[in-house]
Amino acid sequence: MKATSNGDLEHAAGRDPKEMSRPTASTRRGFMESQGCGIQVVCTAKLALDMGLPIYGIVAFTGTSSDKIGRSVPAPGKGVMVHASEAKSAFPSPFLDIKFRRRQLMSRRALIKEFHDSELELLEAEIEAMQSSDPTFEVEAYRAHRSSHISIEVARQTADALDSLGNSFYKNHPEIAPLRGALATWGLTIDDLDVCSFHGTSTVMNEKNECAVLQRQLEHLGRTKGNRVLGVFQKYLTGHPKGAAGAWMLNGGLQILQTGLVPGNRNADNVDAHLEQFDHIAFINKPIQTRGVKAFSVFSFGFGQKGAQAVTVNAKYVLATLEEDEFKTYSKKVLKRQRLALAAFNKGFVSNRIFVAKDKAPFDGDGEMDAMLNPNARLGNGL
Repeated sequence: MKATSNGDLEHAAGRDPKEMSRPTASTRRGFMESQGCGIQVVCTAKLALDMGLPIYGIVAFTGTSSDKIGRSVPAPGKGVMVHASEAKSAFPSPFLDIKFRRRQLMSRRALIKEFHDSELELLEAEIEAMQSSDPTFEVEAYRAHRSSHISIEVARQTADALDSLGNSFYKNHPEIAPLRGALATWGLTIDDLDVCSFHGTSTVMNEKNECAVLQRQLEHLGRTKGNRVLGVFQKYLTGHPKGAAGAWMLNGGLQILQTGLVPGNRNADNVDAHLEQFDHIAFINKPIQTRGVKAFSVFSFGFGQKGAQAVTVNAKYVLATLEEDEFKTYSKKVLKRQRLALAAFNKGFVSNRIFVAKDKAPFDGDGEMDAMLNPNARLGNGL
């Protein structure tokens, strides 16, 4: 592949090991291999709020591509460009306006409530008629049966409203690019994408292709000139793991959201002249303390022409939807969980039992098959 750094050549050039991964530099000659893993716990916002889980960021968008047939060429394809694709329109879609979507959702909810109330009234009238014609009619059983179906239909209509007007609203609108729609979900625009964490392998072709993709995405989506995305190329520090690369980058991005501190690529003692044409990207080599980062993008460009992109939004945008008493309740839950987690970690550390392997499945015997056949099966409900 000739994608890894050659230690003999680097030493001959007088470089220490810490200088051998140089993303964006004109002298970059391959990546330094590293090892490890990266983990994030992903769940719905509702579950996090109910359980008191600390929220480090909102996964607003994820997308992958496999756009070419090459298997081991270190020149990734540009398939992730489709995340910025959208049908041409003379005017912006009104669905990009979060206030417009809110009004539509409130209207849909009112109609659903009207349907629910009218169906219950009709049910009672129906029961009264059936009682008068058949005194042995089982009223409560019939009421429970019909009420259950009404509730299921209300839930279905509500889910449909949320799907068309909530976090995934843009999927029904070809005139709205996935990246634009994911940001608009939280009231943000392409100008609010503050940081991009690049795959940045230190290979000649990766940086050329990857920066070209982001530049084209931002141009196509109307990024304001002069408002540069801060580029993070963290492999200068971590090296290049294999499966863990994207997870490490996402963890780094979450740290940026928490602190507002954007790390610089300290091995970029210069920037390749070819990359200077990408005027929507700032190639920083020193940390920058911002007043806060609203959203960041993560790229993962791999061999075999495989690509992935994710956008994560600051947790404050979901916390801002809470009422004051809801936020206080959530904060107390988080504090309690953190205290319990710290105590459990310390106990496991002292006893050398931080990791304890399971020795049995959650369901015993035929209970496993019963759970597989029951769509409502959950741990702790007797199965």
